[in-house]
Amino acid sequence: MNAIESVFYWTTALLHAATFSLVLFSLIFKKTSSFNVARWLFLLAFITLTAFGVSRWIRTGHPPFVTLFESMIAAIWFTLLIFHIARFKVKQVSILLLPVSFISFLMMGWSSSLPAEASPLSAALSNVWLFIHASFATSGAAAFLMGASFSIIYLMGKEKLDSMERVSAKIPDYDSLPTTILNFHIFGLILWGVMIVSGSIWAHAAWGRYWAWDPIELWSLISWLLYGLLLHTRLAFRLSKRLFCWLTIFAATTVVFSLWGIQYIYETIHSYG
Repeated sequence: MNAIESVFYWTTALLHAATFSLVLFSLIFKKTSSFNVARWLFLLAFITLTAFGVSRWIRTGHPPFVTLFESMIAAIWFTLLIFHIARFKVKQVSILLLPVSFISFLMMGWSSSLPAEASPLSAALSNVWLFIHASFATSGAAAFLMGASFSIIYLMGKEKLDSMERVSAKIPDYDSLPTTILNFHIFGLILWGVMIVSGSIWAHAAWGRYWAWDPIELWSLISWLLYGLLLHTRLAFRLSKRLFCWLTIFAATTVVFSLWGIQYIYETIHSYG
């Protein structure tokens, strides 16, 4: 990470910390002005993170999806992108700033512990299918994290959500939240499925086989099947809304583990960089 990238990265990290702190302060002390400042700080964090990604892309000559550090930053970027698009289209989702800023703040902290240096691309990584695979992996993870964030809001309960209306000005309709949660997870399931398929195509080009039962491949498949099962039980068997929300939060942890936690436990042929 060069000097310019460091400035953008650490500015983003500080903005995440400030956003989450202000959101907590505004909800505890019912300060609407603090909540409004937090929204603008979170937008600024998206801008500085975008600047970080662009500067790194220019320096390395390829999209910043290759290393473990880059993939986590990309997932944070996609999460912020989806949040800001949703917020500008539907003002009522502003309250989602609480779980989203918390999740992205934790991920920024985690990313700071990872090696941040960009590595030259090996022959196996110099393939367009890698970047297709990685972009769907990180955007799919972002969709699941957004869905989990909506689940957190739903589990807070209608009474608690109503009490926050004074601070965030507008809140989502509590009864419509389960449909929103369902839609985000359907969207994430599609993206994750494309990630698995494109990864198989890349694997065939890089290693001569479509599937190797590597831990990352296996856990990605487990996550996809788990979400498919959850959606099926919710749609076909009317799984209770609250239980569905709890299970989607659990399922999100399997996505995080499959993308970034595997390498702490298992050896994998998915070597980054």
